[in-house]
Amino acid sequence: MTTQFDAEYDIIVVGAGASGLSAAVEAVKNGNTVAVLEKLDSVGGRGQFVEGSTAFESAEQKKRGIDVTRAQGFKALMDESQWRANAEVVSAFVHNAATTIRKLSDIGAVWEDVTIYAYEQESELKTMHWAEGEGARIIELMVKAARDGGAEIYLSTAATELLTESGRVVGLVAKDADGQLLKLGAKAVILAGGGYASSPEMMEKHSWYGKNARYFVDLGTPGNTGDGMNMAVAAGGATAETGSVLLMPVAKGKTITSHVSGAGSQPYLWVNTSGRRFTDEVVAMNFSDAANVIAQCDQGTSFTVFDQATKSHLETDGSDISLGTFIPYHAPLDRMDAELEQDLTTGTAAKADTVAELAEMIGVPPQALALTIARYNEMVDGGVDDDFYKPAKYLRAISHPPYYAVRMVAGTLVSVGGIKVNGSFQVVGEGTDAPIPGLYAVGAEASGIYGDTYPLTVPGNISGFSYTSGWLAADHASAQIVKEAALV
Repeated sequence: MTTQFDAEYDIIVVGAGASGLSAAVEAVKNGNTVAVLEKLDSVGGRGQFVEGSTAFESAEQKKRGIDVTRAQGFKALMDESQWRANAEVVSAFVHNAATTIRKLSDIGAVWEDVTIYAYEQESELKTMHWAEGEGARIIELMVKAARDGGAEIYLSTAATELLTESGRVVGLVAKDADGQLLKLGAKAVILAGGGYASSPEMMEKHSWYGKNARYFVDLGTPGNTGDGMNMAVAAGGATAETGSVLLMPVAKGKTITSHVSGAGSQPYLWVNTSGRRFTDEVVAMNFSDAANVIAQCDQGTSFTVFDQATKSHLETDGSDISLGTFIPYHAPLDRMDAELEQDLTTGTAAKADTVAELAEMIGVPPQALALTIARYNEMVDGGVDDDFYKPAKYLRAISHPPYYAVRMVAGTLVSVGGIKVNGSFQVVGEGTDAPIPGLYAVGAEASGIYGDTYPLTVPGNISGFSYTSGWLAADHASAQIVKEAALV
């Protein structure tokens, strides 16, 4: 029995973020009729917060004398994933990412620089393409290009179920802004819902962190609740590497531009809820790895402890690490006092004249914290970290009161594992390598280029992957539509 639809399109894109809009722009360029369904009341998703995008052998790199080859990119991504990544998907991304930069230029993107993310981290490849206006501007440009090409973008409209006939996806059910259910037909559906990082239930169930994920804070928009993955699985799709999540350290209750949060992200003394040091804090240079470390602590919480001398150093000499444009390298953290006035009352930060008082304020055993600080200061005096081997340049004594502690947690940016796809971004069926006809997944909705975590050694990869997978899926879907029409 043929399904009766309320409306029909060549391609329906589920999600109006970076990957979904990229797919829509390419689809209308290919002459398709396109509908974009966005469950929130605005477009952009987490694509609004993109800083830069990975590419290899791009024209922007070449004109700046930067030589990062596709082979280097492929090897770096595979090595970072411990070769758990899907080589076919990695290859598709690496081979086409430079074309993405050109396509975005064609619709008005202006590339200001190509660089790395953390300037003090020598292992990074120079792949991060920074656009004027960053991700928010690219979202604006893609929305305009999609609409100019005839795409219909529906806000406050959520896809709820994929419709299939004889094993093929032929459309979906959506709930519109008025709560009405609609059956929409499509020759192809592209899932671009951004993963599941906004769902505490799915984070606990699927991420590597289990119950600790309940303590994470969501740093993006609230729409990424795993709808695409759930619909794909219900339609027979497979999943892969679902546990991978892109995290970032953040002070409890703060944004990632906060100077108190920036102070808490520094490679100084980190202690857990038992008052004990637990890591080489130089991991702070890689925000993804740093957040992974914090996420494994009891209650997903740690405390960064420093004294007045270090606070003055941050306010005058500036940050010892960079968090992209949020906290630039060596930027003075001169807003700390203004923020602390509130943060001391909320428990985000603590300030005390004695170590014992500081411990009581943050709820850790006073004797344990005192022993930890004594041991740490001993290593500072000796110039050698015999416990976790942190470079001496980041060993700063805690000896000049008042003393400070910032409560740090892991913030979720986006999940980076999910629906299993092939190199054309077709969703693969459970228990088989065969794709489900008419179904695609892109961006953070798709698995393929990650292993355990997000690799900062190839900076800008989630946005680059989102833009690139979006248009590649649209191209493949368009070609299939033409091929199948010729057979009729």
